[in-house]
Formats: sequence, C-alpha cells, structure tokens
Amino acid sequence: MWVVLLVYLHVVIGVDVKLIPSEKNISVSNIAACVHEIYDLHQNSYKLTIITYTDEPKENISDNLLTKKIPYVITYNVNDLTKISDLNEGTVLIVINIKYCIEITDLEIKSFYIKFRYIIIVDIYVPETCYEDMKKILYELKNYNVIIITRDRKTNNYNLITVIPEIDEVTCAVSERLTINLINVCRNGLLDKKAVSDIFPSKKINNFKMCNLNIGMSEFYPYSIVNNKDSLKDLDRSKHMYGADVETMKILAKKFNSKLKLFYIQINKTTSDNVPQFIQDLIDGKLEACAGGLYRRYGDVVAYSGIYTKQSIFWVYTVERDRRSWQSLVGKMTGLYVFLITYVCYVILWNVLSQFDYQTMTIIDSFVYGWGALVGASGLQNARSLKQKILNIVYLIVCLHLSAFVSTQIFYYLTIDRPPKQFKTTEEIRASNRTSYLIPAEKYFVDDKKYIAHVNKSRDCFTFTQCEELMLKHKASTILIEGLFSRFQSVSSVGDEASVMRVAEDILVSYHEIILRKNSTLVETVQKSVQRLFEAGICQKLYIEAIGILIVDKAKIANKNILSNSYSCTLGCEITLSQSAVAFYVWILGCCFSCFIFFFEILIKAPTISFNDT
Repeated sequence: MWVVLLVYLHVVIGVDVKLIPSEKNISVSNIAACVHEIYDLHQNSYKLTIITYTDEPKENISDNLLTKKIPYVITYNVNDLTKISDLNEGTVLIVINIKYCIEITDLEIKSFYIKFRYIIIVDIYVPETCYEDMKKILYELKNYNVIIITRDRKTNNYNLITVIPEIDEVTCAVSERLTINLINVCRNGLLDKKAVSDIFPSKKINNFKMCNLNIGMSEFYPYSIVNNKDSLKDLDRSKHMYGADVETMKILAKKFNSKLKLFYIQINKTTSDNVPQFIQDLIDGKLEACAGGLYRRYGDVVAYSGIYTKQSIFWVYTVERDRRSWQSLVGKMTGLYVFLITYVCYVILWNVLSQFDYQTMTIIDSFVYGWGALVGASGLQNARSLKQKILNIVYLIVCLHLSAFVSTQIFYYLTIDRPPKQFKTTEEIRASNRTSYLIPAEKYFVDDKKYIAHVNKSRDCFTFTQCEELMLKHKASTILIEGLFSRFQSVSSVGDEASVMRVAEDILVSYHEIILRKNSTLVETVQKSVQRLFEAGICQKLYIEAIGILIVDKAKIANKNILSNSYSCTLGCEITLSQSAVAFYVWILGCCFSCFIFFFEILIKAPTISFNDT
C-alpha cells in the first residue's frame, strides 16, 4: 500500500496555476509530471492501494498539478511524519517540497523512517553552499531511500541525486567521503530511466573490499563442528571449524568480497541482564552475523536470514529380523484351516454316501484314510460308486494343493526372512513398553501430557552417544535429531541392514536461520542470497556433504534393506539336509516309537506254556 504524502515547508506548492508566472508554471508542471511518473512506476509494480487523508477541509486545498492525480496528506511540519511510522502495510512515498536552501538544514534524521521512500524537491538553482548542505543531509541519510530533485543550471533539467554508501578500504567502515550520484534526469516532465531501481537505487553495501566479515559460529552438528571446542573461550577465533553453515558463510563472504573470520560463540552464555552474550555482541557490532544451527527465538532485537534448512526430531528404536524357529513356521501356515475343513467335509460326505449305498464303513476308517491321503501317507479308500469316485478325485486335488502349500511355506521359511515390526507413530512407540534412554536436561521440550508421562519413565543418559549405545545394548528407544540419525544408522548397520529405525511421525520440526545485526547493511542481501541458495538446493547439498555423502547413502541402503524381504538365495536355491534335519528327527522318533509299540505287543501277546497237561 503506497501513501503519497506531500509535505509543504513554509510554501505550499499547490498554488493556483493561473497566478504563477509562465516559467514557474512550466517548472511546476515538469516536476509534477516526473513525480506522477515515479508514483505510477511504483503503483504498477506493486499494484498498491492509495489511502487518502487530509488535515484540511477540501475547500482550503489548492488545486495544483501534484495533487490532481495523487491522493495525499498535507502537513506543515516535517516532524509530523513520525506519526505515520507505525504504518506497516507496504511503503510510504513522501514528497517534500523545499523553496529555500536554508530549509534543508531544518531536516532531522529522526523525522525519517527507514522503510519509507522520500523525494525532496529543491526547485531552485542550487548555489555551492546549498550543494554542500544537500551533500551533508544525503550523507546523514545515506542508509535511507532518499533522493533529491534539483534544477541543473546549465541544462535547465531536473537531476535526481542521492548518496550510495561504500566501504572505506583503509578503515573498513562506511566511507565519510561519499560522492553524490546522478541516478536519473527529468527532461520536460519525462524520466530518462524508467526502472524503479533507477529512482531509488539499493543502499545496501555488497562490496566489503576484502575487509573482515566477522561471523559467530556455535557448535551444532552437522551445521558447525569445532575440533578444538574444549580449548576455546567465547569469541575466540578458530580455523578448525567445518560444517554446512561454515560453507554457507564462505559462499556469502565471497559474494560480499570480504575475508571470512569465524569466532566461536557459546550460545548458553548470558550477560548480567540475562541476554545471550552473542546477541549482545551482535548489537554492539562485534559480529555481523551468527550461525551454526540457530533458531528464530531472540525476538525483534535482531534480524533473521529466513529459513534455509530444517531438521526433524523423532523417536528411534532398535530392530532385528525374527529368528528362524518352527514356531514361526507354524505361524506362517495360517491357511491350513482351509484344508482341515475340507478334510472333515470329505469324511462326513464319504460316510453319508456309504450309508446311502448300504456299504459297511466305520467313521474311524474314513478319518484314518482321509488323513493319510491328506498328508500323503496312504491312498484313498476304494470307491464303489460314481459318486465316491468323483469325491475322491476332488479330494485328491485338495491333497496335492496341500502338499504344494506346505512345500512352499517350508521353502519360504528356510530362504526368506520378513522385515521386522515397525512403529509409525509416537503412540505406537509408547504402547510398545520399550525402555527409553533420554538426556534429563533436554527431554522436556514438548508440552504434551502423553509425551511428558512417557519420558518420565525413561532412564538417564548424558550424551547422545551414550544414549545410542544404551539403546543398542538394551534394545530400547531414544530421541534423535535428523542429522545425528543418518550417521548413527549407518555406523550401527549390520550386514548392510539397519539395526535402528525411526518412527515415521515427527515429534517436532526445527527451522534454522542465520542471526543478523538488525542495523547491518547485509540484512537484505543475506536474506535474498539465502533464499536463492535454499531454492536452488545448495543448502540441502551442503547439509548432506557435512554429514557425509557415503554415510547418508549407506544409511538409506541399510534402511531399504531392512524393510525388504531377506533372501538367503536368489537363484537356484537348494534346501540342504541340515535345514531339513527336523524332518529326519521326527522320522527317527516315529520309527523308535513304532518299534516300542511292536515290542510291547510281543510282550503282551507272547504265548504261555501250561504244565497241567504233562
């Protein structure tokens, strides 16, 4: 939303055109036309709405060329501009008309607001002293979007001038010897250049001329890793830092043509006013920015780069495939009940048909023959009628299918292992009754009753590494961030299969940003640069490289393998005797049991010799 505010100092530009001399009328007309063009350029670019307000009745407002097309607010005191500084919707365009050079010195910086755009019209031939005054006020307003429109004595055109801040190569501060830049020319009511950037050029300093770019860097894997962390104090320089954020800052330093200097910062260190020390260092100008996996949590006393990466926080648990056992084989054969039902139906139908044909057959014989045929241990009963032959044929087909079914299940059991059980939600991990190992000082980061009740039962560990070791040892669970998980899953994998997995549901997602000094000239440039890096996938690429491309790929492969069926062979699988040993044990046991019954029958039915006949 653009508001065009016409500020009249001592003399209102909107006098009746009929009362103005011809030359002055042309002058006002040219300036008004150029201001209208500036207004139209902004309006078309941003499609903004104009708010109209006035402190004077309409009948008291002079009909002039500037106010014919542009809604406006009239004020006779430039200090009144501070009253509209709370307008946050869009940008306000303020036109200040000055008739006398002395009025330039009356302008105060406190009357200007950084997010507004200002046009100061000096509709006179500027003498040398006035030029110096303009140069002085432009230097004071070097960081503001301020331009001055003044008449050129030689060409009688109107020049649009401003000052663009630069870095002094010697002091590495903003140069005090700034030159006035001619950015555009208004000729007969038309601007030479039509782009918005040719009217209000960027005041951001992008060239540091190889001066130092002081960056604070905290320690947070994989964004920043400090090798000699224990030997460093707050704001100590370190050349042994690496990670995703370090590489990002190298890219930005190259863009700004500066020397990158990294300083170690302790994010938990505070001042006497309980302000984080590195935030105070930013405000004091010791640092330009801070990075290292930081968050937007420090209020509006600092500026932020915008989100450039994110990390999930989730539950992690151990997994392993079920060990091979005959109990698991029986569990796989859940479809056997269909064949048992068919077997019972066969016995019943056979006896019904036998009774109908007046055949002598006991139900016990039907059960025995039917079971023997089903398991392939005996033949079917002799069919004496067409009905019984048809029944035997269809039952024989079922018996063959049972043999194929059992063979397939045994082959599957001996050669294929299914994936382990997975937990997809935090509720499932809570219901699993697994022991959790968590760091006491860091586990209460979610205000949820169920979560708090669960972590209250956890056991203590004091580092992420210790939590990981205890989890593997006791087949438990823990909470990890995404960056640590990839490395842990890769290192702990066994036989190219993951030993740990994550819950699909996230507990929390953290978004990381670079912290900037609010009044730094780098804010806007860093924000745009970080956004481009994020959209191009550079930030994600640096994140993966900081963890290790091979580590991330190994973790992905291990995770994929554990979620797939495990095959002991893939082609020409052979079932060995050792794998079928149980069948032979059963056969031997059956033979022994049969021999025992045989000897028992001999003992019972052995003939006895009677001596009474002798």
